[in-house]
Amino acid sequence: MDNTVPDPAALSAALELFNAGKYDEVISFSSGTADPALMLLSARSYAACGKYDIAESLLRSLVRIMPGSSYVHSYLGDVLLACGKEEAESAYARAISLDAENIPAVRQYADLVISRGDLRGAIPALRTLVRHSGAEEDVRKLMRTLTSVGEAEEAAAIHRRNFGEDTCSVEYIEALMAVGEYQKALNLALRGWTETKDTAYLRLDLEALSAIDKDAAEKAYRSALDSFEEADIADDNVSAIRFSFVLLEKYRENYDAAEFELSQLLGPDADAVYHLLSAEIAAKKEDGERASAIYRSLIESLMAKDADWETSELVIDRYTAFLSAVRSKEEVAGVISVVLSVYPQAVCLAKIGEAYENAGASLQAKDWFYRAYRADYLRGGLAYAGYLKRSGACREADTVIRYIVTNAASVSDLEYAADVILNGDSALYQLEKSRGLVQKSLAGVSERLTSKGREMLAAVYLYSAVDALECGNYEDCKWFCLSGIDVLPCYPETISIQDFSDILARVKGRAISERPILMEKAAEASVETEAAPQSGEEEILPNLDDREKKLLAFLREHREATEMDLRSVLDTRRVAGIVNGLLAKTAEFGVTLIEKRGVGERGEVYGYVGRR
Repeated sequence: MDNTVPDPAALSAALELFNAGKYDEVISFSSGTADPALMLLSARSYAACGKYDIAESLLRSLVRIMPGSSYVHSYLGDVLLACGKEEAESAYARAISLDAENIPAVRQYADLVISRGDLRGAIPALRTLVRHSGAEEDVRKLMRTLTSVGEAEEAAAIHRRNFGEDTCSVEYIEALMAVGEYQKALNLALRGWTETKDTAYLRLDLEALSAIDKDAAEKAYRSALDSFEEADIADDNVSAIRFSFVLLEKYRENYDAAEFELSQLLGPDADAVYHLLSAEIAAKKEDGERASAIYRSLIESLMAKDADWETSELVIDRYTAFLSAVRSKEEVAGVISVVLSVYPQAVCLAKIGEAYENAGASLQAKDWFYRAYRADYLRGGLAYAGYLKRSGACREADTVIRYIVTNAASVSDLEYAADVILNGDSALYQLEKSRGLVQKSLAGVSERLTSKGREMLAAVYLYSAVDALECGNYEDCKWFCLSGIDVLPCYPETISIQDFSDILARVKGRAISERPILMEKAAEASVETEAAPQSGEEEILPNLDDREKKLLAFLREHREATEMDLRSVLDTRRVAGIVNGLLAKTAEFGVTLIEKRGVGERGEVYGYVGRR
């Protein structure tokens, strides 16, 4: 019997076993099958048993057999997610692109995108969930996300549409606060606190009152904090209320009261922001010695914990500003060097270089920036490149950036480098070679970029379009504009489709004659595709027979295949013999094109490792 022909009775029996939780029996029953439905049940059974590697192998085979199945890609995403692999997001994205109604995939995709901080990238998926489920939690999650990215008006409109204008929710009040509707926010927050006694509502009530009437807010804050102490209530909202009161008292220059309340928040594990505020209040009280001690103690604590670059940079910048208020630039550089030189972290080395640069000591500045580069090629290297650019050493800056971008260990590192180059204070985007390298590198991983990364790629295309327009290169200008529109995310932060359409309109107005650029690019790609096999392995290995060529072409296209896959492609069971013959022939020419990758559920696994 041909095991590739679906058997309804066998499928029904396997499904009954699967629904009964008899996964081992499903695996045994489906062993050796080529029926995609049985293979899928087998893969899900392996996953249920925790055998994710076998489940992944089966699902990848199914993806090759059924590339248009949204749910196969979705199940692959589930397995990759269980293994903690980053490819899970791509698998869910592919599933959604094939079927936007695959709600489980949409939900998992949204959660994954949010988990890596790409809030803008999650908005389309969250909108889909709200549209299909209408669940209150889905609506609230969409509202929180929109408010967080600066789209509070839309968040408020969604609340009114789903729950009504006078319904209380923390998300709605936060959206109202963000758009400046303080009185309405105050009324709703007060009602929410009265009805539920949820401290989140009281926090928002006090913040809204502070925006309207600071005198009344001061009394209300004092009363609330006193009541919390009497009732021994302590949670995150109470801490946030106390911190807001500290900021209010600092604004009103009531430094003693601010310092007392802040002392209630300070502790061994207190956020660095609390310590920074403590140092600022000490400086406002003209206690410079204590302020300096707080800054230096905080720096020591952060370096001991190897804190992230951004937090460390913030603290050091605040300390530098504190010193600059009472010392000359030369003195500041000396103090910063003494305080920070004992720490090996690149951020400290770069900040010493920055202090010497501000003092006009270029030799010392370059030396410390270079040390930062050696300590951390990414962040320290970008600081060094920025110094070189500011110093006029643009060719050297280009060289450093090339090393950084080509050695980026991950997509997130590449996005960080692109962000500093395109948006940093040193205007590294003005280096044409570096900008071109960023464009090429981002485009090479465009499917894995966050929405911020895609917007940066779109911005580079916009820069290139403007340059091409000014040079009269209208065809390239059109291509850059269309490419930028293509990669621009659904919720961009700084640029829009209008930016590209304006340039396209100017091109159309200036061009005397023009060719349809997309058709030309498509024709070029088609020619390259047709020519590729003739410039590949067949030229090197003219003695391949038809089956070997067919096998190699299939592996070149799919990168990996099982013995069962190749049996279907070659219409023979002699796959092992054909592969061994091909390996022997390639060895004669001193090249390696394919490799064996072990045995899976569907036989030997073969992978392509040569030139595509």
